[in-house]
Amino acid sequence: MNAGGLLTAGFEDIDSVRWLEALSILRHDVYHLPSYVGFAARRQEVGAPLAFVAEQDGRWFFVPLIVRRIPESLGIGSDPLYDATCPRGYPGPLVQTDPGPDGEAFVDRATAALCDQLRERSIITAYMRLHPLLLPSLAPLRRAGVVVDHGASVSIDLSLSRQDMWLQTRHNHRRDINRAVREGFVARIDEAWQRFDQFIDLYAQSLERLGGDTFWRLSREYFDDLRDSLGRQSRLCVVEIRGEVAAAAIVTEVDGIVEYHLAGTADVSVSASPSKLIVDFVRGWAKERGNRVFHLAGSLRAGDSLDHFKAGFSTRRHPIYSWRVVADPAAYGRLVERREALEGSPVALGSEAYFPAYRGPRGESA
Repeated sequence: MNAGGLLTAGFEDIDSVRWLEALSILRHDVYHLPSYVGFAARRQEVGAPLAFVAEQDGRWFFVPLIVRRIPESLGIGSDPLYDATCPRGYPGPLVQTDPGPDGEAFVDRATAALCDQLRERSIITAYMRLHPLLLPSLAPLRRAGVVVDHGASVSIDLSLSRQDMWLQTRHNHRRDINRAVREGFVARIDEAWQRFDQFIDLYAQSLERLGGDTFWRLSREYFDDLRDSLGRQSRLCVVEIRGEVAAAAIVTEVDGIVEYHLAGTADVSVSASPSKLIVDFVRGWAKERGNRVFHLAGSLRAGDSLDHFKAGFSTRRHPIYSWRVVADPAAYGRLVERREALEGSPVALGSEAYFPAYRGPRGESA
């Protein structure tokens, strides 16, 4: 605790003791680990992995970010400019404070300090996805930026009995799980990652089959780095039949939260629905290990096949939000104007548009 009663706030790198101190106090997930943020800054958005940490009298505010150089083509002066984004997933911010006006006042001070320090570093904007299971009060975030609703995620409450989890499972999921077991499909944790190569192949098959965006076409180096960065905080779950891998998934396990991270199903096994057996197996495995929740997350498009699949395992829903902060509105306006000049047309603005607007896909106009 900061005994002086003053707010202490600053950016920390991934080797900082302060980063780990904050996580030792705050409930957190895989997306907040320095090892994951460092990985994300190598493989997702190339930049500097940092965390902003604010503390006052035992109250904490924490958010990890990746700071990127704004393209020189958008330059509006002689000095380099930057913006910040978050790792893929749901990194925060995380907040620990007392409820009510005093707690919100602390978050107001923390977000003001964040904006001040962003400006000091010539970081014009910051984009953050909030964690659906670890949501802070939204009011102070709205006073400092824009909060955008992105639908809902699904989680399984592991405090329920196995029977109650089974009863919450949609009828067709229960039918398909029972059928897969009768046909000889077996799920297990591959502790030695012996089926890792097959997992990567199944992931690629699934992406091709489902017409996945190029954003999710991940390299072998991506998967190797992810596994090496997370170590025992990630596991490979496989479903096998007659010596072949029918489906596989990487799940993470951090601070009582298990995440359904990346998964794939063999083309020849799609009709047998082995991915449903993975979820059923992992929730039992996670419960036995004393975890609190199995987070299936959501989908980019509400009501699509992935959303429907996850919704069949639990009645629990959690809102998904992003938080958009413009730390330097004047510089942001000039960057948007510069982009519009390069494009020859207005760029889209507003909560439904790409953020920051000056980085939007080419051809996206108002």
